[in-house]
Amino acid sequence: MLNVRIEMSKSRSGKHAVRSLALLVSENGEIVEPRPRITQKEKPLYSRGSAYTASIAVPQGWYLVYVYLVKNLRGHVKGFIEVYSPDAQLLYRAVYRKLKLRYSYGDPRYAWIVQKVVDYLKLPVKNMNLGG
Repeated sequence: MLNVRIEMSKSRSGKHAVRSLALLVSENGEIVEPRPRITQKEKPLYSRGSAYTASIAVPQGWYLVYVYLVKNLRGHVKGFIEVYSPDAQLLYRAVYRKLKLRYSYGDPRYAWIVQKVVDYLKLPVKNMNLGG
């Protein structure tokens, strides 16, 4: 069972925003949005929106992918994508900045999971360096 923060909020002016979500990816590439077992409401980073902590059970043969993205005043999006095992070990982390996705931590064998999630979310990526 993993606890992750799910958030979608933006500032009063609408110029800053944050979005975080969790996805389950199977070993054969299937992507599913998980149903949390327990949720606990939290205060969002910005004034408009909502946030909660979700407890998600990850079945064997699946990976939990946590995506965290922030949009700043200029409209630039930054963030990271993390891949977790069913026993809550951080396996891989990639950083997203300036439309580039770059390897940051972990075993590059799991880069294909990040690639699948980027395609699923239709994130604009100009360059990828996932270490694989």
